[in-house]
Amino acid sequence: MNSGCPRALSLSRWCVLTFCLLWAIGLPSLQAADGKKLFETNCARCHYTSDKKLVGPGLAGVRQRWSSEANLIAWIQNSAEYLKTGDKYAVDLYEKYNKAAMPAFTNLAKEDVLAILDYIEEAGKQVVADGGGTAAPSGEAGPKAESKTGAGTTVFLVVIILVLIVLILYLTRVSRSLIAILQVRGAEVKTEEISFSERFENALKSIWKWAGTPGNRRWAGLIIVLVVLYLLKLAWDGLYGIGVFQGYQPHQPIKFSHAKHAGELKIACVYCHTGATQSKHATIPSPSTCMNCHMAVKEGPKYGKTEIAKIYASIGFDPNTDRYIDNYTSMSYEDVSKIFSTWLEGTGNEYRAVEPFFQKPVNWVQVHKLPDHAYFNHAQHYNVGQIECQTCHGPVQEMEEVYQYSPLTMGWCINCHRETPVKWEGNGYYTRLHDYLKARYREGDKFTISRVGGLECGKCHY
Repeated sequence: MNSGCPRALSLSRWCVLTFCLLWAIGLPSLQAADGKKLFETNCARCHYTSDKKLVGPGLAGVRQRWSSEANLIAWIQNSAEYLKTGDKYAVDLYEKYNKAAMPAFTNLAKEDVLAILDYIEEAGKQVVADGGGTAAPSGEAGPKAESKTGAGTTVFLVVIILVLIVLILYLTRVSRSLIAILQVRGAEVKTEEISFSERFENALKSIWKWAGTPGNRRWAGLIIVLVVLYLLKLAWDGLYGIGVFQGYQPHQPIKFSHAKHAGELKIACVYCHTGATQSKHATIPSPSTCMNCHMAVKEGPKYGKTEIAKIYASIGFDPNTDRYIDNYTSMSYEDVSKIFSTWLEGTGNEYRAVEPFFQKPVNWVQVHKLPDHAYFNHAQHYNVGQIECQTCHGPVQEMEEVYQYSPLTMGWCINCHRETPVKWEGNGYYTRLHDYLKARYREGDKFTISRVGGLECGKCHY
């Protein structure tokens, strides 16, 4: 017995140490990945992890700037409520950024906020390790901005697999040690090798035998029902998600900041998307609309000349002379190149970014798209329904790069029609209908869109 047990105990210690080591390696990576994902989902539209300002302040060293971590967490979860405490730092911050309220993140638990703060600290340490430069902001080009979504999950799965392998090896060695002990005592032990397929078959037979026992039949039936229901739920979720692209956020050819234009500069959505007031389509702004401002504004606060120069290169505007270029589409490549290499002071990275736009239209990537069999009219909703753009498109004024905020599913639209009251007052479109319905229904009766045809199939499908 002394020959077998010490070996098993020694191996047990090594297994425990290996498990702890693998968990210590894998868990921080998983937490860091969670923090990054949470930051990119909730914070990146307004903040950088560096000290550089976006819509809100840079978050480098944010923990040290607050009186306590608890106060910082309360501020992140609900800034409007926290302002009521009168905290001087919070009030000063609110005043400094023109009383622009930060959205409440009541969906974030304390652990989620701590993961975000840990990620911000790690990002700051990486900047120091790389030489103290400014961190590449989220969404900018560069090796630091490469997406690593899912890396934490992968590390976690690898750790689990390695732990399982170690446990299998441990149990195998323990089994052999026990067999050796029995053999030393003179017991006969059957040790013939069994193939994996035979082991699997034997396991299935054991399960079938257990399920067939009278006392276990109900439990087996319950387990089967639960497994089937779970599989049906997975299938339902998969089918329900077909064609739903909520959260879709493609990169655009020009880095246009809605947070800057619609948020900070307060440019109305319909100034650029003129179709929203006149037609079913909101329309993508033409470069000539951009030029209303950018004939004078030639350099941006974040990207310098590069992104605005892409518009010039597409439409044919010479920023050196402030004139549109005659016969731009028929000019030689050399002449066009000379104009923009002069403006961009060389043929470096800025020039190479602008070059693909020479004499070519800007190929914007569509974000929101309904199925072909569904009809939606922007003008009807904007003019008659008096619906704010943010109702469907979310807080665009806070988005650096636009993403699909709403699911845009049929159920989502129907719920809106059931809950949204008809706006009668000052709405000439409904004057006659209002008089007609007022004579037939009780005073104060709530009228939603569903009661004026908002649930008719032919309104959206015809």
